Amino acid sequence: MLKKIFQSPLFNAVLIIGLGIIMLGDHYAAHIPDWLVVDSMVLGIPILIMMAVIPVYNRRHPQNRIKPSAIPMELREEDEGMQWLTFKATRKVYIFFAFAIPTGIALTAYLHHIPYVPIILLIGMGVVQYLIYWFQMKRFS
Repeated sequence: MLKKIFQSPLFNAVLIIGLGIIMLGDHYAAHIPDWLVVDSMVLGIPILIMMAVIPVYNRRHPQNRIKPSAIPMELREEDEGMQWLTFKATRKVYIFFAFAIPTGIALTAYLHHIPYVPIILLIGMGVVQYLIYWFQMKRFS
C-alpha cells in the first residue's frame, strides 16, 4: 500500500500543491488571504512520518521494497507494455509543456503586477503534468 502511495502521480501532485501553498505563505503573505498562509510543518511532519515508516515497510515486505532512486518511480517500466504506456503518457506531458511554458512566460510578463503569478503557474503546470500522466495510465490500465 505504501509503495502504491509513493508511486502514485496523485501523491506527487498533492506534494506540489502543498509545497506551493507553503511557498506562497512564506514569501507572499501580504498579498494572499490569511487562510492560505500555512506553516511549513503542516507538510513537513507528515513527510517525516512517511519517511520513518519506509524502513518498517521494507522489513515487513522484503520482496516489494521501496528503494531511493534518482529515477522517478513512474518511469520504472517492468515490461514492454509498461514501457509503451509510459511512452504514451510522457509524450502527452511533453506536448502539454510545449504549450504551457510559452503561455506561462506570456502570462508572467502580462501579469507582472501580481507578484505570485510565477509560483501559481509552476504549481499549476506541475499538477497538470501529474494529472495527465495519471489519467493516461488509468485509461490504458
